[in-house]
Amino acid sequence: MNYIILDLEWNQGNEQREKQLKELPFEIIEIGAVKLNSRMEICDSFHELIRPQVYKEMHYMTKKLLQLDMDELQDGRAFPEVIRSFLAWCGTEEFMFGTWGPQDLTELQRNMKYFGLPPLSPRPLKFYDVQKLFSIAFEDKKSRRNLEYAVDYLALS
Repeated sequence: MNYIILDLEWNQGNEQREKQLKELPFEIIEIGAVKLNSRMEICDSFHELIRPQVYKEMHYMTKKLLQLDMDELQDGRAFPEVIRSFLAWCGTEEFMFGTWGPQDLTELQRNMKYFGLPPLSPRPLKFYDVQKLFSIAFEDKKSRRNLEYAVDYLALS
């Protein structure tokens, strides 16, 4: 079994200029992932910026957090193309997703639905919530620390 450790970045509507869509509150603008083999060794990586189709302005918080602007995203491919490439990269061998918190997979499936793509699974997806696992292993089993804290705590940088 492989493990796909996934990180998504997204943009949202800026309420003063662009109304946020109820069916797509967050538009994915970047997919990053690493593939781990059964020995937990990195065997491949995936990274791609996505050209926005819904929100044409960068929300001020997104810009602040990601230090990206809309011009950088214009050369990217559209979400449906990128997600097809990503899923092909995941491969046909059995794999399990891992994410920092549960929201990435929720937003991934919401984006797929919005763009008319089939769901990843007919059932709820099984995945590892790495944020929760960090809390269980190193904290009080309830804390939800940010990823930067975990990287510093584990001296990974």
